[in-house]
Amino acid sequence: MRAAIISSGNISDYDSCKERLKQVQKIICADGGTRHAFHMGIVPDVIIGDLDSTEDRYISYYKEQQVPFVKYSWDKDKTDTHICLEYALESCDEVWLLGATGSRMDHTLANISILRLAADMGKTACIIDENNEIYMTKDAIKLTGKRGDILSLIPLSTKVEGITLRGVYYPLENAVMELGNPYGVSNKFDEETIELEIKSGYMAVIKSKD
Repeated sequence: MRAAIISSGNISDYDSCKERLKQVQKIICADGGTRHAFHMGIVPDVIIGDLDSTEDRYISYYKEQQVPFVKYSWDKDKTDTHICLEYALESCDEVWLLGATGSRMDHTLANISILRLAADMGKTACIIDENNEIYMTKDAIKLTGKRGDILSLIPLSTKVEGITLRGVYYPLENAVMELGNPYGVSNKFDEETIELEIKSGYMAVIKSKD
């Protein structure tokens, strides 16, 4: 099952977002994501968070729509998106995070960090915005795209070893990347499918467009 989490970060292309949401079986709103859902005409399956970044009108509307709320105290150690991802991974094998990037770099970095939750469970989580798809893997991943699409690899552990990358302009075979030396930025798809394998460590895999 595939789920989508709508968070309160940047979503500027509502039409594209709505098309993506047609491809999921469960929609979860993280607190302020209710604003995006409301303006897209989306009724989520559940709303989760401390409700400190939404507005009363959205809360009232979704209560009228009988959407269940899972409310947490504002005095908590996890972000609303973090809690939503844990919730989604209980029942879903794939999770898309929408509105998970934006002007708050602390939240963006935190959201990239929690992708490890899915990687450690052998599941897939992906942050999607208008320009990027961001994944994390500790073993292997395949992505599809068009020839010339941008692909970047950024190590998220001190060292990532045994990196084999195929289907790109600059392939790798049993390579090593270290934190602080991001030489895997701005590679490109040479085929419609790229394959990445790593033997140890955690790697951010980012498909981008300018």
